[in-house]
Amino acid sequence: MNESETNQHILIAIIAAGAIFFAFQVSSVLSPLLIFIILLFIAQPLRSNPLVARLFWGINILFGIWIFSELSGLLAPFIIAFVLAYLFEPLMNFLLKNQIPRVLSALLITFFGVGGITLVIVLLLPEIASQISAFAGIIPMIPGYLQNVINWVFSFEVFSWFSIDIESITNNINALFKKQFEDIGSLATNFTQTILKSIPKVISAITTVLLLPFLTFWFLNDFDKFSGAFRTLLNKRPDSPVHKYILMAREIFNQYVRGLIIVMTIEMVLYSTTFSIIGLNYPLLLGMISGAALWLPYIGISTAILLTSLVIALGSNPAEQFFWAGLTYLSIQALEILFMVPKIVGGKVHLNPIILFLSIILFGYFFGIPGIFVSIPVSAFIVAVIREKLYTDTEALIEESS
Repeated sequence: MNESETNQHILIAIIAAGAIFFAFQVSSVLSPLLIFIILLFIAQPLRSNPLVARLFWGINILFGIWIFSELSGLLAPFIIAFVLAYLFEPLMNFLLKNQIPRVLSALLITFFGVGGITLVIVLLLPEIASQISAFAGIIPMIPGYLQNVINWVFSFEVFSWFSIDIESITNNINALFKKQFEDIGSLATNFTQTILKSIPKVISAITTVLLLPFLTFWFLNDFDKFSGAFRTLLNKRPDSPVHKYILMAREIFNQYVRGLIIVMTIEMVLYSTTFSIIGLNYPLLLGMISGAALWLPYIGISTAILLTSLVIALGSNPAEQFFWAGLTYLSIQALEILFMVPKIVGGKVHLNPIILFLSIILFGYFFGIPGIFVSIPVSAFIVAVIREKLYTDTEALIEESS
Protein backbone atom coordinates (compact mmCIF):
# COMPACT_ATOMS: atom_id res chain seq x y z
CA MET A 1 0.00 0.00 0.00
CA ASN A 2 1.55 3.34 -1.09
CA GLU A 3 1.60 6.54 0.95
CA SER A 4 -1.30 8.18 -0.93
CA GLU A 5 -3.62 5.24 -0.28
CA THR A 6 -2.62 5.24 3.40
CA ASN A 7 -3.37 8.94 3.68
CA GLN A 8 -6.69 8.39 1.91
CA HIS A 9 -7.74 5.64 4.36
CA ILE A 10 -6.71 7.82 7.31
CA LEU A 11 -8.76 10.68 5.89
CA ILE A 12 -11.80 8.38 5.42
CA ALA A 13 -11.45 7.14 9.01
CA ILE A 14 -11.31 10.73 10.32
CA ILE A 15 -14.37 11.71 8.27
CA ALA A 16 -16.26 8.60 9.47
CA ALA A 17 -15.38 9.35 13.11
CA GLY A 18 -16.49 12.94 12.64
CA ALA A 19 -19.76 11.79 11.05
CA ILE A 20 -20.44 9.40 13.95
CA PHE A 21 -19.68 12.17 16.49
CA PHE A 22 -21.93 14.60 14.62
CA ALA A 23 -24.73 12.01 14.40
CA PHE A 24 -24.48 11.43 18.15
CA GLN A 25 -24.77 15.17 18.81
CA VAL A 26 -27.93 15.52 16.68
CA SER A 27 -29.41 12.13 17.63
CA SER A 28 -32.44 13.82 19.24
CA VAL A 29 -33.60 15.17 15.87
CA LEU A 30 -32.73 12.12 13.78
CA SER A 31 -35.68 10.12 12.46
CA PRO A 32 -35.66 6.68 10.80
CA LEU A 33 -36.54 8.36 7.49
CA LEU A 34 -33.53 10.68 7.66
CA ILE A 35 -31.21 7.83 8.69
CA PHE A 36 -32.56 5.74 5.79
CA ILE A 37 -31.81 8.53 3.29
CA ILE A 38 -28.29 9.00 4.67
CA LEU A 39 -27.53 5.27 4.53
CA LEU A 40 -28.81 5.05 0.95
CA PHE A 41 -26.64 8.04 0.00
CA ILE A 42 -23.59 6.32 1.51
CA ALA A 43 -24.29 2.82 0.14
CA GLN A 44 -25.38 3.72 -3.41
CA PRO A 45 -21.88 4.22 -4.93
CA LEU A 46 -20.64 0.96 -3.36
CA ARG A 47 -23.44 -1.37 -4.50
CA SER A 48 -21.05 -3.29 -6.75
CA ASN A 49 -19.57 -4.78 -3.57
CA PRO A 50 -21.57 -7.98 -2.69
CA LEU A 51 -21.53 -7.22 1.04
CA VAL A 52 -22.73 -3.65 0.50
CA ALA A 53 -25.43 -4.92 -1.88
CA ARG A 54 -26.76 -7.23 0.85
CA LEU A 55 -26.65 -4.39 3.38
CA PHE A 56 -28.48 -2.20 0.87
CA TRP A 57 -31.35 -4.72 0.59
CA GLY A 58 -31.37 -5.18 4.36
CA ILE A 59 -31.72 -1.43 4.88
CA ASN A 60 -34.61 -1.29 2.41
CA ILE A 61 -36.40 -4.21 4.08
CA LEU A 62 -36.02 -2.68 7.56
CA PHE A 63 -37.26 0.68 6.29
CA GLY A 64 -40.24 -1.02 4.65
CA ILE A 65 -41.14 -2.74 7.93
CA TRP A 66 -40.82 0.55 9.82
CA ILE A 67 -42.89 2.59 7.36
CA PHE A 68 -45.57 -0.12 7.30
CA SER A 69 -45.81 -0.21 11.11
CA GLU A 70 -45.94 3.59 11.32
CA LEU A 71 -48.55 4.08 8.59
CA SER A 72 -50.53 0.84 8.91
CA GLY A 73 -53.68 2.69 10.00
CA LEU A 74 -53.51 5.20 7.15
CA LEU A 75 -52.56 2.55 4.60
CA ALA A 76 -55.28 0.08 5.64
CA PRO A 77 -57.79 0.98 2.86
CA PHE A 78 -55.02 0.87 0.24
CA ILE A 79 -53.77 -2.52 1.48
CA ILE A 80 -57.29 -4.01 1.59
CA ALA A 81 -58.09 -2.63 -1.87
CA PHE A 82 -54.86 -4.05 -3.29
CA VAL A 83 -55.57 -7.46 -1.74
CA LEU A 84 -59.09 -7.46 -3.24
CA ALA A 85 -57.70 -6.50 -6.65
CA TYR A 86 -55.14 -9.30 -6.32
CA LEU A 87 -57.85 -11.83 -5.42
CA PHE A 88 -60.09 -10.73 -8.30
CA GLU A 89 -57.26 -10.69 -10.87
CA PRO A 90 -58.21 -14.11 -12.38
CA LEU A 91 -61.80 -12.90 -12.87
CA MET A 92 -60.45 -9.71 -14.42
CA ASN A 93 -58.36 -11.73 -16.89
CA PHE A 94 -61.40 -13.87 -17.74
CA LEU A 95 -63.49 -10.79 -18.58
CA LEU A 96 -60.66 -9.31 -20.66
CA LYS A 97 -60.40 -12.55 -22.67
CA ASN A 98 -64.10 -12.15 -23.47
CA GLN A 99 -63.42 -8.76 -25.08
CA ILE A 100 -64.85 -6.69 -22.21
CA PRO A 101 -62.93 -3.39 -21.86
CA ARG A 102 -60.67 -3.11 -18.83
CA VAL A 103 -62.45 -0.11 -17.33
CA LEU A 104 -65.84 -1.81 -17.65
CA SER A 105 -64.44 -5.07 -16.23
CA ALA A 106 -63.02 -3.22 -13.22
CA LEU A 107 -66.35 -1.43 -12.73
CA LEU A 108 -68.35 -4.68 -12.89
CA ILE A 109 -66.04 -6.48 -10.44
CA THR A 110 -66.10 -3.51 -8.06
CA PHE A 111 -69.88 -3.24 -8.17
CA PHE A 112 -70.79 -6.92 -7.96
CA GLY A 113 -67.69 -8.30 -6.22
CA VAL A 114 -66.82 -5.68 -3.61
CA GLY A 115 -70.44 -4.55 -3.38
CA GLY A 116 -71.60 -8.14 -2.93
CA ILE A 117 -69.03 -8.80 -0.20
CA THR A 118 -70.05 -5.59 1.59
CA LEU A 119 -73.75 -6.47 1.31
CA VAL A 120 -73.19 -9.97 2.70
CA ILE A 121 -71.17 -8.58 5.61
CA VAL A 122 -73.83 -5.94 6.38
CA LEU A 123 -76.61 -8.55 6.29
CA LEU A 124 -74.80 -11.27 8.22
CA LEU A 125 -72.95 -9.19 10.80
CA PRO A 126 -75.99 -8.48 13.04
CA GLU A 127 -76.93 -12.18 13.04
CA ILE A 128 -73.37 -13.27 13.78
CA ALA A 129 -73.15 -10.71 16.62
CA SER A 130 -76.46 -12.00 17.99
CA GLN A 131 -75.28 -15.62 17.88
CA ILE A 132 -71.98 -14.68 19.57
CA SER A 133 -73.92 -13.01 22.39
CA ALA A 134 -76.20 -16.04 22.72
CA PHE A 135 -73.20 -18.38 22.68
CA ALA A 136 -71.59 -16.34 25.47
CA GLY A 137 -74.76 -16.99 27.47
CA ILE A 138 -74.09 -20.74 27.63
CA ILE A 139 -70.61 -20.27 29.13
CA PRO A 140 -71.91 -20.31 32.74
CA MET A 141 -73.54 -23.69 32.01
CA ILE A 142 -70.30 -25.36 30.95
CA PRO A 143 -68.75 -25.99 34.40
CA GLY A 144 -71.88 -27.79 35.57
CA TYR A 145 -71.94 -29.91 32.43
CA LEU A 146 -68.25 -30.78 32.82
CA GLN A 147 -68.90 -31.71 36.45
CA ASN A 148 -71.53 -34.22 35.30
CA VAL A 149 -69.18 -35.64 32.66
CA ILE A 150 -66.33 -36.01 35.17
CA ASN A 151 -68.62 -37.69 37.72
CA TRP A 152 -69.89 -40.06 35.03
CA VAL A 153 -66.35 -41.00 33.94
CA PHE A 154 -65.15 -41.68 37.49
CA SER A 155 -68.28 -43.65 38.31
CA PHE A 156 -66.90 -46.70 36.47
CA GLU A 157 -65.81 -49.50 38.79
CA VAL A 158 -62.34 -49.69 37.21
CA PHE A 159 -61.28 -46.54 39.08
CA SER A 160 -62.09 -48.18 42.45
CA TRP A 161 -59.40 -50.82 41.78
CA PHE A 162 -56.66 -48.20 42.17
CA SER A 163 -55.80 -46.07 45.16
CA ILE A 164 -56.87 -42.85 43.50
CA ASP A 165 -58.30 -39.89 45.36
CA ILE A 166 -61.13 -39.35 42.87
CA GLU A 167 -62.69 -36.53 44.86
CA SER A 168 -59.44 -34.53 44.93
CA ILE A 169 -58.87 -35.03 41.19
CA THR A 170 -62.45 -33.99 40.44
CA ASN A 171 -62.14 -30.85 42.58
CA ASN A 172 -58.85 -29.87 40.91
CA ILE A 173 -60.30 -30.32 37.42
CA ASN A 174 -63.41 -28.36 38.34
CA ALA A 175 -61.34 -25.55 39.87
CA LEU A 176 -59.18 -25.36 36.73
CA PHE A 177 -62.16 -25.17 34.37
CA LYS A 178 -64.00 -22.75 36.65
CA LYS A 179 -61.07 -20.32 36.62
CA GLN A 180 -60.76 -20.49 32.83
CA PHE A 181 -64.45 -19.85 32.30
CA GLU A 182 -64.45 -17.01 34.81
CA ASP A 183 -61.70 -15.40 32.70
CA ILE A 184 -63.81 -15.90 29.56
CA GLY A 185 -66.81 -14.38 31.32
CA SER A 186 -64.71 -11.40 32.36
CA LEU A 187 -63.63 -10.90 28.76
CA ALA A 188 -67.25 -11.05 27.62
CA THR A 189 -68.23 -8.49 30.27
CA ASN A 190 -65.51 -6.07 29.16
CA PHE A 191 -66.34 -6.54 25.48
CA THR A 192 -68.89 -3.68 25.40
CA GLN A 193 -66.54 -1.33 27.24
CA THR A 194 -63.79 -2.13 24.76
CA ILE A 195 -66.11 -1.36 21.86
CA LEU A 196 -67.05 2.01 23.37
CA LYS A 197 -63.39 2.91 23.79
CA SER A 198 -62.73 2.02 20.14
CA ILE A 199 -64.90 4.78 18.61
CA PRO A 200 -61.91 6.34 16.75
CA LYS A 201 -61.16 2.95 15.22
CA VAL A 202 -64.82 2.62 14.23
CA ILE A 203 -64.63 5.99 12.47
CA SER A 204 -61.45 4.84 10.72
CA ALA A 205 -63.22 1.63 9.65
CA ILE A 206 -66.13 3.64 8.20
CA THR A 207 -63.66 5.78 6.25
CA THR A 208 -62.00 2.60 4.96
CA VAL A 209 -65.36 1.21 3.80
CA LEU A 210 -66.17 4.45 1.96
CA LEU A 211 -62.79 4.57 0.21
CA LEU A 212 -62.62 0.86 -0.57
CA PRO A 213 -64.78 0.73 -3.75
CA PHE A 214 -62.90 3.61 -5.39
CA LEU A 215 -59.47 2.29 -4.47
CA THR A 216 -60.35 -1.26 -5.56
CA PHE A 217 -61.60 0.03 -8.92
CA TRP A 218 -58.36 1.89 -9.63
CA PHE A 219 -56.17 -0.99 -8.45
CA LEU A 220 -58.10 -3.37 -10.71
CA ASN A 221 -57.90 -0.95 -13.62
CA ASP A 222 -54.12 -0.49 -13.22
CA PHE A 223 -53.18 -3.94 -11.90
CA ASP A 224 -51.53 -4.89 -15.19
CA LYS A 225 -49.28 -1.82 -14.88
CA PHE A 226 -48.20 -2.85 -11.37
CA SER A 227 -47.54 -6.41 -12.57
CA GLY A 228 -45.67 -5.16 -15.64
CA ALA A 229 -43.45 -2.87 -13.56
CA PHE A 230 -42.70 -5.73 -11.18
CA ARG A 231 -41.86 -8.11 -14.05
CA THR A 232 -39.62 -5.47 -15.65
CA LEU A 233 -37.77 -5.05 -12.37
CA LEU A 234 -37.25 -8.80 -12.07
CA ASN A 235 -36.21 -9.27 -15.69
CA LYS A 236 -33.32 -6.85 -15.28
CA ARG A 237 -31.43 -9.70 -13.60
CA PRO A 238 -33.10 -12.93 -14.85
CA ASP A 239 -30.19 -15.12 -13.70
CA SER A 240 -30.35 -13.87 -10.12
CA PRO A 241 -31.46 -16.42 -7.48
CA VAL A 242 -33.80 -13.74 -6.10
CA HIS A 243 -35.68 -13.77 -9.43
CA LYS A 244 -36.24 -17.51 -9.20
CA TYR A 245 -37.31 -17.45 -5.55
CA ILE A 246 -39.74 -14.55 -6.05
CA LEU A 247 -41.45 -16.44 -8.87
CA MET A 248 -41.60 -19.55 -6.66
CA ALA A 249 -43.12 -17.55 -3.78
CA ARG A 250 -45.63 -15.92 -6.11
CA GLU A 251 -46.78 -19.29 -7.44
CA ILE A 252 -47.22 -20.74 -3.94
CA PHE A 253 -49.01 -17.69 -2.55
CA ASN A 254 -51.25 -17.27 -5.61
CA GLN A 255 -52.40 -20.87 -5.53
CA TYR A 256 -52.69 -21.17 -1.77
CA VAL A 257 -54.35 -17.87 -0.84
CA ARG A 258 -56.82 -17.62 -3.72
CA GLY A 259 -57.69 -21.31 -3.69
CA LEU A 260 -58.07 -21.45 0.07
CA ILE A 261 -60.40 -18.45 0.20
CA ILE A 262 -62.64 -20.07 -2.44
CA VAL A 263 -62.76 -23.39 -0.58
CA MET A 264 -63.35 -21.67 2.78
CA THR A 265 -66.26 -19.68 1.34
CA ILE A 266 -67.86 -22.83 -0.10
CA GLU A 267 -67.44 -24.69 3.20
CA MET A 268 -68.88 -21.81 5.24
CA VAL A 269 -72.02 -21.90 3.10
CA LEU A 270 -72.27 -25.72 3.27
CA TYR A 271 -71.72 -25.91 7.04
CA SER A 272 -74.05 -23.02 7.89
CA THR A 273 -76.83 -24.31 5.63
CA THR A 274 -76.57 -27.89 6.89
CA PHE A 275 -76.39 -26.89 10.56
CA SER A 276 -79.48 -24.73 10.07
CA ILE A 277 -81.36 -27.60 8.42
CA ILE A 278 -80.57 -30.10 11.20
CA GLY A 279 -81.67 -27.57 13.83
CA LEU A 280 -78.33 -26.84 15.47
CA ASN A 281 -78.07 -23.79 17.71
CA TYR A 282 -75.92 -20.92 16.37
CA PRO A 283 -75.68 -22.43 12.84
CA LEU A 284 -74.18 -19.34 11.19
CA LEU A 285 -71.50 -18.88 13.85
CA LEU A 286 -70.51 -22.55 13.89
CA GLY A 287 -70.60 -22.70 10.08
CA MET A 288 -68.29 -19.69 9.76
CA ILE A 289 -65.86 -21.16 12.29
CA SER A 290 -65.93 -24.62 10.64
CA GLY A 291 -65.33 -23.16 7.17
CA ALA A 292 -62.56 -20.81 8.30
CA ALA A 293 -60.91 -23.73 10.13
CA LEU A 294 -59.35 -24.80 6.81
CA TRP A 295 -56.80 -22.00 7.20
CA LEU A 296 -55.24 -23.90 10.14
CA PRO A 297 -55.19 -27.61 9.22
CA TYR A 298 -55.86 -30.09 12.05
CA ILE A 299 -55.97 -27.38 14.74
CA GLY A 300 -58.80 -25.39 13.15
CA ILE A 301 -61.14 -28.28 12.40
CA SER A 302 -60.48 -29.85 15.81
CA THR A 303 -61.46 -26.59 17.50
CA ALA A 304 -64.59 -26.29 15.33
CA ILE A 305 -65.68 -29.86 16.11
CA LEU A 306 -65.08 -29.30 19.83
CA LEU A 307 -67.24 -26.14 19.85
CA THR A 308 -69.98 -27.84 17.85
CA SER A 309 -69.95 -30.84 20.20
CA LEU A 310 -70.22 -28.51 23.18
CA VAL A 311 -73.23 -26.71 21.69
CA ILE A 312 -74.93 -30.04 20.87
CA ALA A 313 -74.23 -31.48 24.34
CA LEU A 314 -75.93 -28.49 25.97
CA GLY A 315 -78.88 -28.70 23.58
CA SER A 316 -82.21 -30.49 23.82
CA ASN A 317 -81.67 -33.38 21.38
CA PRO A 318 -77.97 -34.31 21.55
CA ALA A 319 -78.09 -37.90 20.24
CA GLU A 320 -79.72 -37.11 16.90
CA GLN A 321 -77.79 -33.87 16.40
CA PHE A 322 -74.47 -35.58 17.16
CA PHE A 323 -75.22 -38.08 14.40
CA TRP A 324 -76.18 -35.48 11.78
CA ALA A 325 -73.36 -33.08 12.73
CA GLY A 326 -70.83 -35.91 12.58
CA LEU A 327 -72.16 -36.95 9.18
CA THR A 328 -71.93 -33.32 8.01
CA TYR A 329 -68.29 -33.00 9.08
CA LEU A 330 -67.37 -36.35 7.50
CA SER A 331 -69.09 -35.49 4.20
CA ILE A 332 -67.67 -31.98 3.83
CA GLN A 333 -64.19 -33.07 4.93
CA ALA A 334 -64.29 -35.88 2.36
CA LEU A 335 -65.41 -33.40 -0.31
CA GLU A 336 -62.60 -31.06 0.74
CA ILE A 337 -59.84 -33.71 0.70
CA LEU A 338 -60.93 -35.60 -2.42
CA PHE A 339 -62.13 -32.77 -4.65
CA MET A 340 -61.97 -29.13 -3.51
CA VAL A 341 -58.38 -28.89 -2.25
CA PRO A 342 -56.81 -30.91 -5.15
CA LYS A 343 -58.84 -29.13 -7.83
CA ILE A 344 -58.97 -25.58 -6.44
CA VAL A 345 -55.99 -25.14 -4.11
CA GLY A 346 -53.71 -27.60 -5.91
CA GLY A 347 -50.62 -29.39 -4.69
CA LYS A 348 -48.05 -26.62 -4.34
CA VAL A 349 -48.32 -26.42 -0.55
CA HIS A 350 -46.97 -29.69 0.91
CA LEU A 351 -45.99 -29.68 4.56
CA ASN A 352 -45.26 -32.49 6.94
CA PRO A 353 -47.71 -32.31 9.91
CA ILE A 354 -44.79 -31.85 12.34
CA ILE A 355 -43.44 -28.89 10.32
CA LEU A 356 -46.97 -27.55 9.99
CA PHE A 357 -47.62 -27.55 13.76
CA LEU A 358 -44.15 -26.16 14.47
CA SER A 359 -44.59 -23.33 11.96
CA ILE A 360 -47.98 -22.35 13.41
CA ILE A 361 -46.58 -22.31 16.97
CA LEU A 362 -43.40 -20.39 16.10
CA PHE A 363 -45.05 -17.82 13.84
CA GLY A 364 -47.84 -17.35 16.38
CA TYR A 365 -45.33 -16.88 19.20
CA PHE A 366 -43.17 -14.32 17.38
CA PHE A 367 -45.76 -12.52 15.21
CA GLY A 368 -49.11 -13.11 16.94
CA ILE A 369 -52.36 -13.71 15.03
CA PRO A 370 -51.04 -12.31 11.68
CA GLY A 371 -48.13 -14.74 12.00
CA ILE A 372 -50.52 -17.67 12.40
CA PHE A 373 -52.38 -16.66 9.22
CA VAL A 374 -49.23 -16.52 7.06
CA SER A 375 -47.37 -19.38 8.77
CA ILE A 376 -48.37 -22.12 6.31
CA PRO A 377 -47.62 -20.41 2.95
CA VAL A 378 -44.37 -18.89 4.30
CA SER A 379 -43.27 -22.27 5.69
CA ALA A 380 -44.22 -23.94 2.41
CA PHE A 381 -42.04 -21.43 0.54
CA ILE A 382 -39.09 -22.00 2.91
CA VAL A 383 -39.43 -25.79 2.55
CA ALA A 384 -39.68 -25.45 -1.25
CA VAL A 385 -36.48 -23.36 -1.33
CA ILE A 386 -34.64 -25.88 0.87
CA ARG A 387 -35.82 -28.80 -1.28
CA GLU A 388 -34.86 -27.04 -4.48
CA LYS A 389 -31.44 -26.18 -3.07
CA LEU A 390 -30.82 -29.71 -1.78
CA TYR A 391 -31.94 -31.38 -5.00
CA THR A 392 -29.84 -28.99 -7.11
CA ASP A 393 -26.74 -29.65 -5.01
CA THR A 394 -27.35 -33.41 -5.15
CA GLU A 395 -27.69 -33.34 -8.94
CA ALA A 396 -24.49 -31.28 -9.21
CA LEU A 397 -22.60 -33.83 -7.10
CA ILE A 398 -23.91 -36.72 -9.24
CA GLU A 399 -22.83 -34.93 -12.42
CA GLU A 400 -19.35 -34.26 -11.01
CA SER A 401 -18.88 -37.88 -9.90
CA SER A 402 -19.96 -39.19 -13.27
